[in-house]
Amino acid sequence: LKLAGRPRSIIAHPGLGPSSAAPRGRPRLSMPKNLSLFGAYLQNVGAKLRKGFKRQQITRIIPPKAYGRTPSASSQMALFHDDDFNNYTNKKWSGRWNRRKLTATSFRKDFESDALNSTIYNLKVTGSALYAMDDAGGFDDYILRTSPEELRSATGEKMREVMYFYMKNPEAKSWALPWKVFLRKRARADPAYARYVHEAKKEASGRGMAAQHAKFSPYYLPTQALMHPARQEFVEGSIQPKLNLWWREGKALEGAFRRRLGEAKSFERAHADHREPHSFRYGQTMGGGGRQNTTPRLRSKVHHFRMLRPY
Repeated sequence: LKLAGRPRSIIAHPGLGPSSAAPRGRPRLSMPKNLSLFGAYLQNVGAKLRKGFKRQQITRIIPPKAYGRTPSASSQMALFHDDDFNNYTNKKWSGRWNRRKLTATSFRKDFESDALNSTIYNLKVTGSALYAMDDAGGFDDYILRTSPEELRSATGEKMREVMYFYMKNPEAKSWALPWKVFLRKRARADPAYARYVHEAKKEASGRGMAAQHAKFSPYYLPTQALMHPARQEFVEGSIQPKLNLWWREGKALEGAFRRRLGEAKSFERAHADHREPHSFRYGQTMGGGGRQNTTPRLRSKVHHFRMLRPY
């Protein structure tokens, strides 16, 4: 066989005809192997073939689970299923490229679980996990029947262990405690003590909340500067009204009233206008508090929030 007046040796693929052979020693200028891939497949093509490609064309993004990447730490505290943090490279024909990071689109959902006999509040899930739950037949079936390689979540594995524990201990399930009470193995070894610890911490939390809100009286008490407002003196000879100290009628009534004062949270403190002087403020001039450690607008590290106060 002669090519361009000179004999050339042909390297033929076994099982293919001579038409699939390529000359040795020079790159093959033909259709690339995969039109959606970059690299060696598009480096030696002609200008006519390059016109069919966009200047910033990228490859189809492969899910991290498809090629066995280790799950991220965020996915272990949620249900991501196939989704996770990913990266892709945007390459131009000039040779320059930049790397982009993709964050899994997640939602906060509440799930009612019959197997856990409780409601899982504010669980972070992705659309892939929600679709997988529909395919499995529900939340409980998704947790129980999905393999660890598909689930890829430490939270899901712990939920499955608690579900198996409830199957063997229906009495503990009837307590309807939050599922995290039996998250640890030592808690499942002694369910009665785990229940006691949970109830004790719950009661201590209630006392702490009552102490925190003790300064918020349900009745409006003016500041010391406004304790003596301008008022008119009683007319001489008029009947002066007496104070109705109804809580002094009995010690039980007084004790209940004082406990109510200690646990209540005032409407004035909770909903006061933060633009008024002497009004209640909680957080960085956000009135009702708002999210912690965040600002509604970008601020410098040396920004003086105290300068925003009206007093």
